[in-house]
Amino acid sequence: MLLTLEGCCLAALSPQVQDERDDLYQKFTKAINEVQQKTGFKNLLLERKLIGLASLLEKKEVQLNEVLAASNLDPSALTVVTHKLEDVLDSKNNAIKDLQYELARVCKAHNDLLQTYEAKLTSFGIPLDNLGFKPLETSVLGHTLGQGPAGFVSTPT
Repeated sequence: MLLTLEGCCLAALSPQVQDERDDLYQKFTKAINEVQQKTGFKNLLLERKLIGLASLLEKKEVQLNEVLAASNLDPSALTVVTHKLEDVLDSKNNAIKDLQYELARVCKAHNDLLQTYEAKLTSFGIPLDNLGFKPLETSVLGHTLGQGPAGFVSTPT
C-alpha cells in the first residue's frame, strides 16, 4: 500500500519535473545565445580594430621611410625625428598588445562560460547533442588566444 502511494506521488510529479527541466533548458539555451552573440560581436569589433591598427602602422612606416629618404636632414635632426617616431610606434604597438589581450580575455570568458553551461546541463541530465555552440578559437600572429586555466589570460609575446 505504501509503495503504491509513493508510486502515485512520483507519477504525479514526473510531468512537473519534466516541465521544470524543459524550462531550465530553455533558460540556459537563451543565456548561452545571448552571451555568444555579445562575445561574437566584441570579438568582431576587436579584430576589426586590430586589423585597422596594423594597416595604419604599415602605412605610417611607408610614409616614414619615404620622408626619411626624401629629406636632406642633418644626422642629429634625423635622430631626433627618428626617436619621436619610435615613441609613437611604441605607443601603437602597446595599443595593439592591449587589444590582443582584450580579445584573449573575451575568448577565454566565452569558452569558460560555455564549459560551465555544459557542466550544468549535464548535471541536470540534459543532453548536449543539439547545443550548437563551439569554443572560440582565435589566433593572432600565430598565438592561440583564450587558452589556459580559469581567470588566467596571458598576453601574446
